[in-house]
Amino acid sequence: MAKRGLWWIGASVLCFLMYATTAKAEVQNVKVSGDVTVRGVYRTNYDLQREYMDAVTGRDNKSFLMSTVRLKLDADLTDNVSATVRIINERDWDQDSTASDDIDMDLAYITLREINYWPVTLTIGRQELRYGNLLVIGDGDLNSNALTGLTAKDLSARKAFDAIKAVFDLSPLTLDVFTAKIDEDTSTGSTSSDTDLYGVNARYEFPDYDAIGEAYYFSKKVGGTDHKRIDTVGIRGKLTPAENLTLNAEIAHQFGEYVAERDMSADAIQLGVDYAMVEYLYSPTIGLWYTYFSGQKAGEGGNQHNWDSMYSDQVCGEIVSALGLASKNVHIVNVKGSIKPVDKLTLSLDYYYFATAEKYAAGNHTFLGTNLTSYTYTLEGDKDYLGNEIDLRLAYDYTEDVQFGLLAAWFIPGSAFAEVNHNTAKEVIGSVKVTF
Repeated sequence: MAKRGLWWIGASVLCFLMYATTAKAEVQNVKVSGDVTVRGVYRTNYDLQREYMDAVTGRDNKSFLMSTVRLKLDADLTDNVSATVRIINERDWDQDSTASDDIDMDLAYITLREINYWPVTLTIGRQELRYGNLLVIGDGDLNSNALTGLTAKDLSARKAFDAIKAVFDLSPLTLDVFTAKIDEDTSTGSTSSDTDLYGVNARYEFPDYDAIGEAYYFSKKVGGTDHKRIDTVGIRGKLTPAENLTLNAEIAHQFGEYVAERDMSADAIQLGVDYAMVEYLYSPTIGLWYTYFSGQKAGEGGNQHNWDSMYSDQVCGEIVSALGLASKNVHIVNVKGSIKPVDKLTLSLDYYYFATAEKYAAGNHTFLGTNLTSYTYTLEGDKDYLGNEIDLRLAYDYTEDVQFGLLAAWFIPGSAFAEVNHNTAKEVIGSVKVTF
């Protein structure tokens, strides 16, 4: 009932603001933009088992082409009113089913700025919500409902939420307040199984060292007979103490009701340093990042300590993120670097080290990653080394509007995996993207 009440309050405020703004809005300018991305994807051994070259014995390699097409319209009206619509089609090639041919609504929102001369911007409709380093909020997870015609769901460009957001510009402080509908239960009955997201994000820009400080509170509420509420509070800081040197730090804690009579208590930490040597030959950059997501001890009851990734949009290893091994109960070390050997060409390398925060119980464990496919692996009960991943990328800017890309990735399982799941997963993706 409280959730529905907030939506009614939001609707009432919107009606009042629309009534108070009596001037007629007229179209002043319309901008058309978009992009087309075509990828060739090869993946093999995502089950981490021995590769078989004979299809009869069950080889698991996949190769396919896919495309993502987006068309965006931005209309500026009088009196600081604007509207944005973006449509999208994502599909594997040679997929002609009704679902894969759909043109879906990716963005659709109205923006009202400086309402009655107040320093507030109101955005209503399907929009992107992206905060900080995207550790908690960034991906609306709409792909789980829409991408029946796409094999590599982790490559989806859909990130939006159905939301109402108010942004208060109190420079140097910016305050965001929003509510989002993740899942609407329209069935009859006394128990609602809606999923709602609420959030407050405060961002402060300091005058020295390009420093930024953020504090946030996000709450995910799931209704139904087995209802739960996960609250996340956190702080993040970023500063540049010396030229081209950037430091990042973020810490978050989760609490609330995981299930009936079982509470949530989980933590996340992320620390990072990046340095760009732009004055040197090839303009090299280097970085070192550490990420921790808490986990549950094997056989432990009581509170739930596994970190809930909420609506994160971070990728900690292309393969590992798709497999779901990097979203909870893990230590992650990322060493990265890049160079520009020639004009328009960038070569980058990411190395990841993964270890469990708490050892898993010996036996089979199922993981669900950004690919929205469940994978079951056999783990050892006395080991914590999950493995290493290497991601190598090439990006060539053919023109200002056209970019060619190549990604090669390898995940080498560690001693935490049993012998049956001790084989390397591989991925190669070639792409071309045109932006207009």
